[in-house]
Amino acid sequence: MARFLILTLYDYADKPGGAQKLACEQAEYLVQNGHEVWLLAQDPTGEHPPYRVRDGLHILLYPSPNLRLFDPKRRAIHQDSARTLLRQYLINPPDVVHGHTLLTYDGVLDMFPNARYVYTVHSPVKLELQAGARGQSIAQQVKSWLASQLTHGIEKRVLTKSHIVTSDSAYTKQELSRLHGKALGDKTQVVAGWFDEHHFFVADNRDELKKQLGISPDKPFLFTLRRLEPRNGVDMLLYALKLVQDAGYDFQMVIGGGGSQQARLLALRDSLRLTEQVRFLGRVSDDELPMWYAACDIFLLPTHTLECFGIITLEAFASGKPVIATPVGAIPEIIHLIEPSWLSDDNSPSSFAEKIMAYLRGELPTHPPQTLRDFVVRHYNRADRLSTFERLLLA
Repeated sequence: MARFLILTLYDYADKPGGAQKLACEQAEYLVQNGHEVWLLAQDPTGEHPPYRVRDGLHILLYPSPNLRLFDPKRRAIHQDSARTLLRQYLINPPDVVHGHTLLTYDGVLDMFPNARYVYTVHSPVKLELQAGARGQSIAQQVKSWLASQLTHGIEKRVLTKSHIVTSDSAYTKQELSRLHGKALGDKTQVVAGWFDEHHFFVADNRDELKKQLGISPDKPFLFTLRRLEPRNGVDMLLYALKLVQDAGYDFQMVIGGGGSQQARLLALRDSLRLTEQVRFLGRVSDDELPMWYAACDIFLLPTHTLECFGIITLEAFASGKPVIATPVGAIPEIIHLIEPSWLSDDNSPSSFAEKIMAYLRGELPTHPPQTLRDFVVRHYNRADRLSTFERLLLA
């Protein structure tokens, strides 16, 4: 059995997110297969000890730094924190180091000369920071620009020094080639993400499920799950829904997820007079999420900028739901395999509204729920994808 060190931005239990979910599920899978696994991440709560063991998984956490924009410590705080924790707690060196986050991985690149270093790019850091600055203040945009210039160089160094580089999508591989050169793009192997097929289901009685969730069975029920951040397009979705409402269509929309833009988006909803039609859930627990997917009539994916995979698309299909989505980033890689006409023409409110109205008029092609589920189970089920990843890491 091997010893793994996995680096992720946060423990998924502390702060949910697509990359964290994949990293933590990978760590848990490797533990179940008898490997010794260490997970290193930030502690956004400030409440955890630096080291603990959870279900056989060794967890190392350092407090999320709170530094001013031009504090010189920002340049190396994550790298230094990672090295300090590892020197203190990880007595025996790992056989494999797998990074899902840039800065801590950069900090440990030279620590273990006999280890196999693997880095997964969930989204190119320069694009991620630029996308996150959408709609932000001038000060925040300047901060993001400065950070993007610094981290872009770090990312290139990490890609060059790693033994193996993977990405979740062909789109990400293509962007790495554009940003860092063809050689590093060619070095990148596409290893798609996954979902838990046992967690999501196709509902037999959706009307009853809707009633349990406080949803009327008499109106079309639209659902999305998004972090409420600028690049994820929830503001665009609200403007699109206003166009749908003004065109005379009735619907009920539920938006799951929290984030920094929640207050602004609630105010926007109310200013657009969508208060009766649009409900914000806040964070949806993993236990409750399958019911929301199973109960809805259709899932909406309104990404405005940068989608490098999209686990939620797999989860929606696994629940038998059609997905109307913008043609952004890697989204078409999955949607095109099922139904290309479910993609809007672009990421504008008018284009997205037209696609929603076409669905409400019954003009979009449909596919049996079980067909949608069977497709993603066949190509993206967790057990097969994690087994593939394990073989790659140990090759």
